[in-house]
Amino acid sequence: MRRPLAHQIKVGLLLALVLLLVNALVSYRNIRRLIQNERSVTHSQQVLAELEETLSTLKDAETGQRGYLLTGNENYLQPYKQAIAQISASMDSLTKLTADNPNYEQPLYILQQRITAKLDELQLTIKLRREQGFDAAVRVVRTNRGRQIMLNIRQQIAEMKDMEKNLLQQRAKESQASTQQTLLTFSIASSVNLVLLALVYYLFKHNQLQSEQEKETLEKRVSDRTLQLQSANDELEAFGYTVSHDLQAPLRGMHGFAEALLEDYGDVLDELGKEYTRRILISALRLEDLIQDLLAYSHLSRSELPLKVIDLTQLLSEVIKEIQPDIEEKQAEIKIQSPLPQVIGHHSTLVQVITNLLLNAMKFVKVSVRPQVQVCAERHDNWVRLWVADNGIGIAPEHQQRIFRVFERLHGQETYPGTGIGLAIVRKGVERMHGQVGVESQLAQGSRFWIDLRSPDDSATHNIASRR
Repeated sequence: MRRPLAHQIKVGLLLALVLLLVNALVSYRNIRRLIQNERSVTHSQQVLAELEETLSTLKDAETGQRGYLLTGNENYLQPYKQAIAQISASMDSLTKLTADNPNYEQPLYILQQRITAKLDELQLTIKLRREQGFDAAVRVVRTNRGRQIMLNIRQQIAEMKDMEKNLLQQRAKESQASTQQTLLTFSIASSVNLVLLALVYYLFKHNQLQSEQEKETLEKRVSDRTLQLQSANDELEAFGYTVSHDLQAPLRGMHGFAEALLEDYGDVLDELGKEYTRRILISALRLEDLIQDLLAYSHLSRSELPLKVIDLTQLLSEVIKEIQPDIEEKQAEIKIQSPLPQVIGHHSTLVQVITNLLLNAMKFVKVSVRPQVQVCAERHDNWVRLWVADNGIGIAPEHQQRIFRVFERLHGQETYPGTGIGLAIVRKGVERMHGQVGVESQLAQGSRFWIDLRSPDDSATHNIASRR
């Protein structure tokens, strides 16, 4: 291969690698911004729901007061008493939810004052009815003071809901803009990467054709290679048409081309060129894994999960069969304390959760240590706690909450490869099944991960799962 051509190929591969890394960083930033925007949208929806709940609670209190004034029967005060107990909690919740927005400070204060005035008016009429009779209470009601206070409360809540709806629309627009920006930047960078790889392929083709023309004995090989390259160009064209619609197709294309470079032209690449090609392969695989995990995390966040009774013994058997190649590769020993109890959950989500926990248990061990994993379960109240214990490197106490967040990693990619989303998927999946997850660990003493799920013995939860 001529020296200038080899240099051009190196430059092309290096540019493709750099652009892929830049694309990964930009996509990572945009996706984190998108996740934050979605959290903000959820936060606004919680504020709107709490405002509606506050108004509903006041209506219940007023209903109880009216029933008592008309009948004098203490039983009618039950909704009033319940509302009095709930209104304080609702206001505390509103205060916490709006603490990050100073624009709510004055409206929330006014709402608090009006609610206090309304509760005082209700209490006064109830006291008059109890001590002085129906007429005394009705005289206060006929002043229309209570009605005016309630109208003011409705108006104040309506204004606060309008504020939050405007904020919700703004956050929704920002979320949509982040999504479009992510798709646009990814598509553009992926297209440029494909063009660079196509250029490298073209340079190889040009050099191969020149060499083959000087060797008549290799004429058939030239013909076959030309057909292969034409097929590759056709595939590249197809990728170009679909790149704006499919985020994963460009990654698969780059991965395939890089493999072809190593397999078909490994004898003409120098070590530096091969290293660049291997880095493209590794980077493409990492980004593909990242996209798959992000899609899985997003799917868990949005999709409906119909819950049903699941036999953990049978489910663990399915998981072990699925990850058997990983077990054999790691020479791991997995012990399951059978029989395991039944739980309320979603089958495919629970398979994903337990698969991630077992793969983590086998991965985070010292090089010279054979992974040993123990799985057992215990009951407490109406819950089942499933334990996954390992003999790995352990986790420091200060990091035991961080590891369940998205993109949180405690070790370098070279030491323990991964996307940093596996345990976030575990946490999200368990939470969507109305459960909890945690870990007990010390450095160099292994880790014991646990998940809590409802037991079928819990009749309320079982009824909900049956209806679904």
